[in-house]
Order: sequence, then C-alpha cells, then structure tokens
Amino acid sequence: MPTKENAAENLIPVETPSAEPANNPAVESAPVATDALCPLESPEKPASVVAVEKLVAEIAARPDAPAPGWTFSVASLGCPKNLVDAETMVGRLAALGGEMTPDAENVDVFLLNTCGFLRSARDEAAEFIAEAVAEKGAGGVRFLLVSGCAVVSDGEELAARFPEVDAWLSPFDEAKIVDVVCELFAQEGETKAHCVETEAEETPLVVAPSRFLYTPSRNLTLDDSLRTPLTSPNVAYLKIADGCDRFCTYCAIPKIRGRFVSKPLEAIVDEAERLAVAGVRELVLIAQETTFWGSDLFGEPRLAQLLATLKEKNWFDWIRVLYTYPQHWGSDLTSLYRMEAPGTTSILPYVDVPLQHCNSELLKKMNRRVDKAQTEDLLARLREEIPGLVLRTSLIVGFPGETEAAYQELVDFVEKWKFERAGVFEFSAEPGTPAASLDGQVPEEIKRRRLERLCAKQERISRRFARSFIGQTVDVMLDSRGVSDGGTTMRNVCVGRTYAEAPDVDPLVYVTGRDLEVGSVVRCEIVDAQGLDLIAVPVDPEKIFVSKDERRIAAEREEAARARELGLEPPKKAAPKKTSNGPKGGKGGDWKKGGGKGGKNGGWKKGGKGGKPGGWKKGGGKSGKSGNAE
Repeated sequence: MPTKENAAENLIPVETPSAEPANNPAVESAPVATDALCPLESPEKPASVVAVEKLVAEIAARPDAPAPGWTFSVASLGCPKNLVDAETMVGRLAALGGEMTPDAENVDVFLLNTCGFLRSARDEAAEFIAEAVAEKGAGGVRFLLVSGCAVVSDGEELAARFPEVDAWLSPFDEAKIVDVVCELFAQEGETKAHCVETEAEETPLVVAPSRFLYTPSRNLTLDDSLRTPLTSPNVAYLKIADGCDRFCTYCAIPKIRGRFVSKPLEAIVDEAERLAVAGVRELVLIAQETTFWGSDLFGEPRLAQLLATLKEKNWFDWIRVLYTYPQHWGSDLTSLYRMEAPGTTSILPYVDVPLQHCNSELLKKMNRRVDKAQTEDLLARLREEIPGLVLRTSLIVGFPGETEAAYQELVDFVEKWKFERAGVFEFSAEPGTPAASLDGQVPEEIKRRRLERLCAKQERISRRFARSFIGQTVDVMLDSRGVSDGGTTMRNVCVGRTYAEAPDVDPLVYVTGRDLEVGSVVRCEIVDAQGLDLIAVPVDPEKIFVSKDERRIAAEREEAARARELGLEPPKKAAPKKTSNGPKGGKGGDWKKGGGKGGKNGGWKKGGKGGKPGGWKKGGGKSGKSGNAE
C-alpha cells in the first residue's frame, strides 16, 4: 500500500528536483560539448509562442473562471506518454489561474493521472485514488479529479467504488479539464450525475454521485500546445503520435488509446520551438510507435522526414527517439542517427526498439509482424550503419506457449546481440486481450525463474558496457544536483547522463566538480563505474573540484617538503576529518526487482509491479511502467 512517508516518489514538483572494458568507438569520438545552442535569438517572439499566449489569455479571461488564489497539485503514474498528458492538463489549469503546489494535503484541486496498461497498474491507481479520497475526507483536498488510461479500462468500476471523486477524465477528454474545474467551483456543494455527450461508440457512463464522468470520445486531438513540462528544465518529451494500430495480442493499448493518430508536422515543429525557447536542450520524441509516424498523414511512415526537419532547425543539442518498432528502418532513417560536431543538433545513436522475443513462433502468436530472421537482419544493419549504437529493448518471458527450448533461444539471443539496455518482464494475461485466452499459459513460478535468469545475464552485459566508458571522454548533460546520504543537496556534485542514458529509465552519471550548472552539457572523463552508474570529473581544469581534505593533505606535503629543505623537523599531520559516504546511489545503481521506488533503474528492469511508487503526498518523480513492455 502506498504511504505518505515515502510520498516523495510520486507527486510532480513545482520546481525541478534536484569485466573487461568493451570497445566503444562512439565514446572515443564523441565531439566536445559547447554552450547551449541559441537558434532563437530574434528579439521578436516566435509565432508559435505568441499563439499560445493568446490561448492562455482567452482561458484566463473566462467569466466563469475560479476566483484568484486557488491551488492544485498533480500526480502522474505510468510512462512518459502519460506524463505529457499530465503536463498538458497542468498547463491548462495554470492558464485558468491555478497555482501549482507540492502540498497535496492542503489544496483546492488534486489531479491523479492514472495508468491502465496492466492489472497491476490499475490496482496501483486504485490505491492512490483511495488515499486521495481519504485525504479529501479529512479536508485536505477540495476537489478530486482522476484522469488517464484507468478511466477507460476500469472507469465504471472505479466510479462505483469511489463516488467521492468529483470528475473522471479519459485521455481523450483532457481539454475538458478547464470546463470541469470552472463548473466545480461554480457549483460547489452540489452533487449530481453529469455525462458530457461525445461521439463515443460506447454507452455513456453515468455513475452518481460523481459530478462528472466523461466517456472516451475516441477523438484524439493531440493538442499539447498549453503543456507545462514537469521534467528537468533541460529535457522535455514531445509526443508525436498517440494510439496504436499494431494490435499485439498481449496489449490493451489500442483498446484504451484508440487507433494510431499522428500529430501534424507543423504542430510538432511549433511545439519543439516553444520548448527550445524555454531552454530545453534534449528533446525526447515519444509515441506508442514512433517509426509509424506519418502513415496516416502521408500514406507511409515518414519519421526520417520529421527528424530531418527538426535537425535542420538546430534548436537542440540532442534529439532522442524512443518506442520504435522493428519495421520501417530504411537507410534514410538510420543515416540520421549520428553524434554531430559541436553546435549541431545530434540525433543520438540510441535506438529503443522493443522486440519482446526472438522465437518466430511466439512472435507470430504475439502478432509482431516480424520473425527472428527479420529481427536479426535489422539488428545487424543497425549495428553496422549507426556508429557507436546503444540498443535498448524490451523482452517478455513466459508468453503462452514459451517452451524451455524457446526460452533458451531467447537467452542465447540476448547473449549474441548484447543489448546495452534491456527491460525484461513477465507476461501478464490482461482481460480482453487475445493472449489471455491462448493455450499453453506458463505457470507463475516458471515465469519468475525465467525472469531471474535472463535478468542476471543482461545485468552482466550492462555492467561490461558501463565499464567500457572508464577512461573515455564524453559529454554529460547535467539534470540535477546530487543529494548526500543525509538528504542534503551537494553543491559540487551533479547527476546527469551521456548520450547512452535516456531519462527516467537508464543508469546515471555522477559528476564531481566546481561551478557545475544544472542544465549544462559538460565534457567529462569517466573515472569509475559503480554497478551500472558512472562516476565522472570535468575535463576543464577550472571545473575540477578539490575537497578540503585533499587541499589540506597537499598543503601538509608542501610544508613538509619546505621543512626538509631547511633541515627542520616535518610538522605533525593533523587528524583527518570524517567525511560522508558521498552521494546517494540515486534511483539507478545495479538493478531492481520491480518493487521499490519506481522511476529510474539500471540497465534493465524486472517485471511485476515494475517500480511501484509510494504514497502521493509530496515530492517528485513518476512511477515506472510495470509488467509487459509496449
């Protein structure tokens, strides 16, 4: 059960939170970092920014807007795509005049954005709702809103179970949050059943006495223009599409999010421009499937065109692409994945391509549309055509019909291709999915043993990859300050990432130095690896940090040397001062077994709850996605 004591992992904050070495040619040849790219130096505001300012002014001028001074808090569960949904709603609430606060025990509006991908995620959402309802009953929350995928998957059940919730919003109805809040403030104290008419195919849900229960309209607008990013200020996600047309037999996403819809190119460019103006240096493109972008707009996938357009703008240091699919990888796409010279946007040589399995029979049962030979042909081509490639994948063990031979085939496959990053998950039979009714369901104990074994192998691979960085010079993007074991922010330690670490899911890099600025890109030497995390120091001598003890020892040595030159007795050494054990291992470290603090992990993630968060009261972070990979 979530508790308020460990709540710092869940509520999004107002401010940014604080083996033998293997060959790694990309690390050796990575270009030197420069100051942030400044492509938007015109004194005039870009049209995309002006357009959003007009929208904000229109919302703020609503005659039914709440009186000034009202507050709101938000907690978002699940994946980065869900986080963007939460950011969009936060932006709309801020435009309406709300002040965001981390204090969820004394707030006018509390918004919980849920995940409904798996039963474990839906159970987690119900736990959070129950605690929020209790807080509302104690007078700490005035209005309670629940949004996200669980409203689609379990909305009727949840609404009946928690009538205290004031409004339920599906991912299709995020824009209505402004209308909901205005109505709640206008009619405070009233209890009524209200269903907004939509174009839903389903029968509208009306469950009294919840005030609003919105039914999925299946009309994805993909309008994220008003979003307020809740990540570190130097990093932002950009959702380029939503929904999915793959219909993998284990996955409920098409049922929850609907069919695949691409965000128009112009809208993506405008959103990217606004993020660049806000100071974002790494842009992370996400969707249920990024490589399928444009198929509904142009009749064929055109991710390469989108990346080339963004690269030409030269607004960011790094562009990272997540959630690709093992199809549509033409040479026009692979040729863009390069670390570029200083001052030029790099499409990072980091490919996230969930494969799920390698056995051809199981891939067919999963409806993955590729077989083993096609998968290996793609991996070989990616390794050949993208210098210094870092490969991240997701794998499922225990899918119905997975024999010991098929499982061993997967283990050998992982050993052969040596994925630098991998998430490994147990199969979860989700109601309503075809895989849930397949013959040959694997017993839970066997799934657990297979998970343990494959994770152990992947950990060894990821550790060797981490140690391959030692002695290399790389660019590190600094995301936050380090925190000591006692919880104190460390002035001379920052936590960051190289091109090989995606935010929230990969290991971390700890940099010790002087005058380090969060959000900057610093050229560093990797001096050690602890588990999967890296330890680094700046290459710039002016930024090298020397501790008080090191300075004291150096002074004693100089004084002793002078004494010897003069024939005098060397001075006695002072007793060394006690020091702390250094920075926390953070949320990365070696690896996790699925429980624990959620969010960031090492080079791989075990299944099950997949990083269940604690309470919902204060702090930052998002819960990690659990169970099957997408």
